[in-house]
Amino acid sequence: MAYAALVSLTQLLDQIMHYNNIPLSEEQELQSLQEKLTFLQAFLENYSHNNGKPVEFLEAQIRDTAYQAQDIVESHISDQVCGDDNCCGFERCFRYLGLRRSNIEKKYEKDLLTVMEQFDSIIEEVINIQRNSRVENLQHSYTSASASSTASASSRNAPSGRDKMVGFDEDLLRIKDRLCGESPKLGIISIVGMGGIGKTTLSRNIFDDSLIAYYFHIRAWITISQDYLFREVLLSLLNSLTVITKDLSLETDYQLAENVYKSLKGRTYLIILDDMWSTKAWDDLKRFFPDDYNGSRIVITTRLLDVASYASSSPVHQLRFLNEDQSWNLLREKVFGQQSCQPKLEKIGRIIAKNCGGLPLAISVVAGVLVKGNRTEYHWRNIARNISGVVTKNDEHFSMILTLSYDHLPYHLKKCFLYMGGFPEDYGIPVSKLIKLWVAEGFLKPVRSKSLEEIAEEYLEDLVKRNLVLISKKRSNGKYRFCGIHDLMRDLCIRKAEEENFLHVLSSNAYTSQRGIKHHRRLIIFSDFTASFFITTSPLPIRSVLNFSRCFLESFVLGFRLLRVLDALKTSLEYFPVEITELFHLRYLAFSYYAVKSELKIIPPSISKLRNLQTLIIHPYPLELYLPFQIWKMPQLMHLMFKTCVLLVPLAARIGWKVPVLENLQTLSTVKKFRFTSKALEMIPNLKKLKVHYTGVSQAKWSKYCLNNLVRLRQLETLSFSFRPTSSWRRDPFSTSFALPPNLKKLTLTGCRFLWEDMAIVGSLPNLEVLKLRDYAFLGREWESNEGEFGRLKFLLMEWLNLKCWRAESSHFPCLEHLVVRSCWQLEEIPCEIGEIPTLRLIEVGPRSKLAADSALLIQEEQRNLGNDILQVRLYS
Repeated sequence: MAYAALVSLTQLLDQIMHYNNIPLSEEQELQSLQEKLTFLQAFLENYSHNNGKPVEFLEAQIRDTAYQAQDIVESHISDQVCGDDNCCGFERCFRYLGLRRSNIEKKYEKDLLTVMEQFDSIIEEVINIQRNSRVENLQHSYTSASASSTASASSRNAPSGRDKMVGFDEDLLRIKDRLCGESPKLGIISIVGMGGIGKTTLSRNIFDDSLIAYYFHIRAWITISQDYLFREVLLSLLNSLTVITKDLSLETDYQLAENVYKSLKGRTYLIILDDMWSTKAWDDLKRFFPDDYNGSRIVITTRLLDVASYASSSPVHQLRFLNEDQSWNLLREKVFGQQSCQPKLEKIGRIIAKNCGGLPLAISVVAGVLVKGNRTEYHWRNIARNISGVVTKNDEHFSMILTLSYDHLPYHLKKCFLYMGGFPEDYGIPVSKLIKLWVAEGFLKPVRSKSLEEIAEEYLEDLVKRNLVLISKKRSNGKYRFCGIHDLMRDLCIRKAEEENFLHVLSSNAYTSQRGIKHHRRLIIFSDFTASFFITTSPLPIRSVLNFSRCFLESFVLGFRLLRVLDALKTSLEYFPVEITELFHLRYLAFSYYAVKSELKIIPPSISKLRNLQTLIIHPYPLELYLPFQIWKMPQLMHLMFKTCVLLVPLAARIGWKVPVLENLQTLSTVKKFRFTSKALEMIPNLKKLKVHYTGVSQAKWSKYCLNNLVRLRQLETLSFSFRPTSSWRRDPFSTSFALPPNLKKLTLTGCRFLWEDMAIVGSLPNLEVLKLRDYAFLGREWESNEGEFGRLKFLLMEWLNLKCWRAESSHFPCLEHLVVRSCWQLEEIPCEIGEIPTLRLIEVGPRSKLAADSALLIQEEQRNLGNDILQVRLYS
């Protein structure tokens, strides 16, 4: 993880360099260190992944030296912070540099000088490698130009044999239809999916199919692979089309390509390009495939969605994991063939098949083990308990297939992918949480004009397109909500992360685990531990603790004085652990807070000592939490997330004095009875997401909350407004003036009791994409939407409304994709015109909405009669 270590250290130095009160000598040293880091980052970004063990050893040196430098700088900062209780942040740290040097400062200078010398030694070695690499490239170019090349045997012919296709019959039929039907124009069909999911097996069955063999005059199979060589691919193609002679192998690349074109010209051909890893490979080859409008086809298999989309002239074919029945059918076919399976083994066999996660290659490997072993319940149960161990131990080829995807990752994605191994098996990882953690860890290389969270979203999207990260659920606006990775891929992450000292999973064996974390930067806790486990005479280099156990001991935290991330959300504490406030470098803090007494629900003012904190997540029980005024003194805060909290504006703001501004604050949820005064809004100018809740507010006191000022939150994109009125006017409509920020994209209104006549305020929002109306958000029996409203709305939810008549035209919701109606028991029908919206894909109708459900089915039937098979209707009881 050399690259990750360099990026993290660079970010730390950038943060320090932003302060102007650093003495010149110190600034020069840090600038010099920064230049060295920039050089090494560029080296790793541009140098090939496959340059042998010397480079791997050099990467380990870079990683360890960067870690050492980070430890030196952050330890020095912590020492300075502890020496001055009246100052905060880096200003406090460097105030002492202008005074007489203490012994600690002299040690810091000596250690920093030592690590700078180590970087100089590494850079010298890098320069030698670059020089030697240039010489080797010249020699290779000369050799390629003067000597003949022969194609590797592995990529010359189609794989021998034909595996039984189980679970992919529909895929096979769909691909065959596309090959033999559709347009006579040359068609490129891309099959994409995770390594081991069956892309090659599916292609092999297509290639050997008797109908395909009859339909195409020429069939050729070429394996591209990561080590792609243009000349070898051309020779492999010609080998499939003709017989390679000595003269042909001596021809230039251009002559070989010309021979490929001539051999295919005028003939109906099928070319399988298996295991493609880059768009460059396709760019190199595509111009040598003639298009004679005779129905010729090219099939590309790849793990990379970007490559598949780039090459394909039609929608890509995404292979999915097998379901439980398909997995069992494949396992049974592999193990028993035509024989029957004993009922007592079938039950365990189904568990084994399920634990393979729908990955055909894993099922095949396990089946091979079952065939060789004893067919006893005991033996099969042991295999069911450890599918990963069985697969990796018994098939080196399987491990290599999964490892290829990791090895192909660019450096900036490797650390993000390995981080996925730090979450429990079958755990739905909240995407918003993952992104916040990546930011706090310092994984992301800054890009001008983009926020770190935008960069993190791009990294995640890239991993998804590489079929390494799986999306389990999306948000109503189409963005990712939960993600994860395949269990067998997770095991690969953990193994690689342990090798790189990137993270360590705490096992039940305390002695082994304690020794294991000595050189690791991240600690993952899945099981309970004891206080004695963390008693150590020397500081541990841990930067992150992800605690998924119920155990939390405040005392052990102080042993990790350089901690950046502490995620203990599954742990319920009876009081706020003040020891945490001593962790100056902390950027991410999450835990659950069970307060026995009401006075214990207050976060202590010392929380403001965490000057670097970006994310604070607390789930309090009971649901209400009081935040101190000092929270406004934490300039790095980006996300404040609670079930319900009370956040007061400092007195200074209320009387008009100058107050701190949280310029970085993007998320504030859920805040109770917040007063949106002009001064309060000045303190949160860049807020993007806000959840606010009001309860027990009478009509007479409503105006003091200044809701008409909400319109001044110009950066706000997501607003959730929840209202629980006093019982005396529970059925009365909302009568206070209300305005909404113009840039809203997502709006949730609960219990607000607006009149339907006021919907124009919502409908006029130019960027609104998601609208959720819950629990009498609007009062009244009739809603008539208007032309020109909801121009970009994609998702509409109506739940627990007393609406009876809804009148709308298709032009009123021109971009609507998803409509949900729940518990609207009086709604007589969904307007039939809604079905005419061209973008509409799904109508969901939940319980207590029978009339709406009947009308939805009629809409679907009418659209199908018109040839619209895209619109789906789902009914829930």
